Amino acid sequence: MPDTILKEQIALLGEKTDFTVYGKPVFIKVKSDEIEYKVATMFNVVVQALDNYEKTILIMYSNPETEYPVAITIESSFEEDCEMFKPQYTCKDKESFEAVIHEILSSKEVMGIIRTLYSKASMLAS
Repeated sequence: MPDTILKEQIALLGEKTDFTVYGKPVFIKVKSDEIEYKVATMFNVVVQALDNYEKTILIMYSNPETEYPVAITIESSFEEDCEMFKPQYTCKDKESFEAVIHEILSSKEVMGIIRTLYSKASMLAS
């Protein structure tokens, strides 16, 4: 299931950084007519040393009664998606979902964000 795969990735972030930077899932019921999905799961990165600063990495949209399809937006907020829903990815099965999640989480942009947040948090801790 996409939710399980996403939760595993969220948990791995904390393990890999000794929880200096960790992932947090945020679930939102979608009430926008613009979006045909009913549930949004946000993958937020949290940095406790920076007053619990949160940065949204991606938002996965799904329906409770089906595993797929799911839609994924990046570089947007839930509010922006409710105004104009333009998902960068739509995954129709487990294989495409895993490939997309790997592509997003290993991208230069996401790795750069995590590296920067980790570095700033580590400086404050010393």
